[in-house]
Amino acid sequence: MASIFDFGSVMSIAQGGLGIAAQIGGFLSQKSNVKLANAAAEQQYWAQYAQTTQQNYRDYQLQLDSWYRESDYVEKLKAYESQIAEQRAVYKGQVSTNATRNFEKQITDLEGRYYEEEAKEMIDLENIRTQTISAAAKRVSSGQAGRSVERITNQYNQQYLANLSNRQITRNFRIADKIRAAESLNVARENTVNQVEFYTPRPIADPVKPLAPLPIVSYSPTKAVGPSASALTLNVANTVSEAYKTYKSYQPPAPTPITTPGSGGLSQTTLDTMNQYS
Repeated sequence: MASIFDFGSVMSIAQGGLGIAAQIGGFLSQKSNVKLANAAAEQQYWAQYAQTTQQNYRDYQLQLDSWYRESDYVEKLKAYESQIAEQRAVYKGQVSTNATRNFEKQITDLEGRYYEEEAKEMIDLENIRTQTISAAAKRVSSGQAGRSVERITNQYNQQYLANLSNRQITRNFRIADKIRAAESLNVARENTVNQVEFYTPRPIADPVKPLAPLPIVSYSPTKAVGPSASALTLNVANTVSEAYKTYKSYQPPAPTPITTPGSGGLSQTTLDTMNQYS
C-alpha cells in the first residue's frame, strides 16, 4: 500500500520536471522574441534608410529645378542690363556728335563775326586813307598848296593813326572775347555730353548650384542578446538539485541497527519498524 512518502516523492519529481520544462519553454520563447525583435528593428532601420534617401533626392531635385529657373532669370536679367548699357552708350555717342556739330557751327559763326568786324574796321581805316588822299587832291585841284594841303594831310593822318591804335586795342579785346566765347561754347558742349551718363549694369550674383546629397552615414541597430544557454543549464541543474533534495526529504530515514548486550542480532523494536515500511 502506497504511503505519503511515495506520493511526495512523485510530486517532487513532477514539480522538478515541470520546472525544467517551464525554464526550457521560457528560454525558447525569450529566444524567439529576441529574434523577432531584432528582425523588426532591422526592417525598420532599412525602411527608414530608404525613406530618408528618397526624401533627400526629392529635396535635391526641387532645389535643382529652382536653380535652373533662377539661372535662366539671371541670364535674361544680365542680357537686359547689358542692352541698357549699350543703348545708353549709343545715345551718349549721338548726343556727343550732335553737341560737337553744334559747337563747330557756333565756332564758325563766332569766327565769321570776328572776321566780319575785322573787315569792317579795315574798311573804315581804308576809307579814312581814301578820304585823306581825296581831300588832298581836292586842295591841289583848287589851287591850294603848301601848308594848307599838308595841314589837311596831317589831320587825316592823325585821325588814321588814332583809329589804327583804337583798332589794335579793339582787336585785342575782340580776340579775348572770341576766346572766352569759344571756351563758353566748349563748356556748354561738355555739359550737354556729360548730362548723359554711361549706364553701369547692376551686379547680379549667380545662383549657387545645389550639391547632390551625400550618402547617408548610418549604423544598423545593435542586435539584442538572447537568453544565455549557460544560465539555462545552470538553472536546470539547480532545479534538478532542488527536486532531488525534495525527493530525498520524502524518503523514510534509514533504520538504525540496535543490538542487545551480548547479542549480535537486531532487537524486536527495530524489526517491527522495518516491517512497517517494507
